[in-house]
Amino acid sequence: MGALTRAAVIACIALSASAQVRESITVEVIDVPVYVIDRDGRAVRGLTRDAFTLLVDGKARPIDYFDTIDFGSEQQSPIAERPQRDRRLYLLLFDLTFAVPARLAHAQAAAEKAVDQSNSATDLFSVATYDSHRGVSFVTPFLLDRVAIKRALYTLRSSTSRDALGLTITKDEREVWKDLATPTDEASAAMLEAIMGGVANQEMASAPTARLIEHEFDAVGEAAKRLAAMEGQKHVLFFTQGFESSLVHGFGVGSGPPQIDANLMARMNDMHKRFRAAGVILDSIDIAGLRHTFDYRDNDALWLVARGTGGQVVVNKNDLVAGITDLTTAQQLVYLLGFRRTDNRAHRIDVRVKGAPRGSNIYYRTGFGEPQKASVDALQLADIMLNNVPQTGFEVALEVSSSADAVVRFSRAEVVPQLDEKTPAVDAMLYVFKTGGEIVASRAKRITFWPRSRAKGDIEVREHFDLPPGAYVAKALLRIEGTNVLAFARREFTVP
Repeated sequence: MGALTRAAVIACIALSASAQVRESITVEVIDVPVYVIDRDGRAVRGLTRDAFTLLVDGKARPIDYFDTIDFGSEQQSPIAERPQRDRRLYLLLFDLTFAVPARLAHAQAAAEKAVDQSNSATDLFSVATYDSHRGVSFVTPFLLDRVAIKRALYTLRSSTSRDALGLTITKDEREVWKDLATPTDEASAAMLEAIMGGVANQEMASAPTARLIEHEFDAVGEAAKRLAAMEGQKHVLFFTQGFESSLVHGFGVGSGPPQIDANLMARMNDMHKRFRAAGVILDSIDIAGLRHTFDYRDNDALWLVARGTGGQVVVNKNDLVAGITDLTTAQQLVYLLGFRRTDNRAHRIDVRVKGAPRGSNIYYRTGFGEPQKASVDALQLADIMLNNVPQTGFEVALEVSSSADAVVRFSRAEVVPQLDEKTPAVDAMLYVFKTGGEIVASRAKRITFWPRSRAKGDIEVREHFDLPPGAYVAKALLRIEGTNVLAFARREFTVP
């Protein structure tokens, strides 16, 4: 199917009957990732296109393309050499409101083990927190650097390096965390106490629980929206103890009939719509461990938030490491079903599978939203920088000498017509990597264009880096402020 094997926008040019009118039609291709898991929690392999039936709003839709991605294969090319859809993006999201520090500390350790056991050829991780005051805060963008991820997991704070895209950690941080054993639950809980200023549940005493749930739905849905422009198989692993679900669906409230909170139900449905539109699946991780009661309300909330996105739930497990490992292992094989969007409305998706072993479970993207022109997000910028994603906004040249003098050059004539009148500027970000991938230096600069300036010629940005002898890669990412126009360049160089 050629280009149709990517979730992309395809421009189709058609000529009218008179051959005098040329019409441009934009067709969006919708990807539907499908996970088929047997009763033992293992991915079911070997299914073909004929095994799947795709339905949109209950009506059968032809599968325009079909593909299988096996993240468990031992023969994996480096992530930089793979199509972007052939990777997994895991957002590790820690709920600081509906949780207590000791439980979160246990979840942090489990998440670290899952990262350690992940496939560095396919899997990137981002760390974020949720609380009712700040919403969802991203501690890191999606990284391959396992040391930086570990530091973020246990501190739940951004690095003090404060580079433009949050890609780096300081040399001191790297020295501390690369050799540091997993902190004890007590030590990690103490970190969390300091971050939250006390027990996480204190927020529940100062605000009605329904209001806290409402805020959580809004914030988590907004986080999914930020992932919309990212390509790959996208999952949010939401580490939480959940909330009393009867506040949403009303089951079991008092002795009378269920009292459904229409506002909370609407907020939850809106969150699910954002996940479906962004092509993101939310998987809930119950950090409370093995529960000793049989009240469905103990963890039903985790099913409520996950099921509308096609996600899975890890519940009633004291061994969270095993639970998370089972989850990510089950997601090693994904069947991709693709079809062309035919209108601009949101729709629901259903998938039927035949030929799977008896007792198998099926998880898949449950819908898609209206097409939207997503603004450039810092997460996307970080992804471009780390993974060498080509850009076509304008031409940029990058030169680096053996003495580590870098010159970034672009054409004023090409950029000026694309400037935003309110913010006529270009932001330039320059990073230097060791050939192994570690970032050793970064700089950022804004180039402002004065109104009515008649200056001509190329614009140059010059930087010098003090680097020890070795092989390096310099990367430059430029963005026209207030627009989605980007340019990217990279250059390998050696300091003798």
